[in-house]
Amino acid sequence: MSNYNFSSVYAKHITDLISMKRDFGYKYVTEEFVLYQFDQYVICNNFTFTSITAEVIERWMEKRQNETDATRYSRISALIQLASYMCDIGISNYIPRMPRIPKSDFIPYIYSREEMQAIFKACDNLILSGLHFNSVIIILPTLFRMLYATGIRISEALNLQDSDVHLDENYMVIKEAKNRTDRIVPISQSLSDVCRQYVHYRERLPLKVDKKYFFLSLSGHKCGAKHTVFRWFRLILKNAGIPFTGNHHGPRIHDLRHTFSLYAMEKMTREGSDMYHSMPILATYLGHKSIQSTEHYVRLCRVIFPELERQIEFINQQIYPEPEYGND
Repeated sequence: MSNYNFSSVYAKHITDLISMKRDFGYKYVTEEFVLYQFDQYVICNNFTFTSITAEVIERWMEKRQNETDATRYSRISALIQLASYMCDIGISNYIPRMPRIPKSDFIPYIYSREEMQAIFKACDNLILSGLHFNSVIIILPTLFRMLYATGIRISEALNLQDSDVHLDENYMVIKEAKNRTDRIVPISQSLSDVCRQYVHYRERLPLKVDKKYFFLSLSGHKCGAKHTVFRWFRLILKNAGIPFTGNHHGPRIHDLRHTFSLYAMEKMTREGSDMYHSMPILATYLGHKSIQSTEHYVRLCRVIFPELERQIEFINQQIYPEPEYGND
């Protein structure tokens, strides 16, 4: 079922496409929003064509003020999917060529080990001022240790249920993740101990409304509002002495995932694994759809830990012996 009321001449085809995609297992949330924008665009411009014409598409493809290349790409991609779907059911449409995928020059913020210790200390020293029954302060020391120690996404952590967290066997099950896949995430004994401490205090809450969820607010409800955690994180960064630059440069909560990934790759490389051989392992652990999503950690690892590059170069030099030249 769609979250929007489509009413343009293409409304039925849009809703049918969304239903088909979700039947195939795709969440199709961002695309649904883009198609709703397109639906409104068609209405505002009084388009009544039964097919999607070049005029409709070319005006839609025009870059908007202050729009990033990535946003424009996603707008065009969603419309091309709709046009292709309509062609498949027998309605002739104009299908433009996809623009090039915009190259990202984004460099994530990598927390140092000293900064992580400062973050943990700031979490442990948080004090709640006033009566805020919906506060999530109780989960923060455990949540941020979990994000750093496992690299899971903030949404994956907040959606954990008690049945997903196996502290005796030291693993968690991540269900319905970003790519609609489930995966098992091993955890360390120290993280299990931290989780047990949290559960001990959580069980003392007077009210537990959403009993099945692992992370609960003081009111006993599921901690589902990520923006609330983000506000606390800004305070934690301030108390930890880590400047927040903003403007998409962070530091962000999601950078804990990047930090985990980089340190995991560094550890595997120092223990003798080849960086590129480590990529499939890390990609599976992180729940990446392909190793291409993991590949940038290799480049980042070489920049931040140049000694690893020299180590690899030394090993490579030993593969082939130096030629010995005789008198022949």
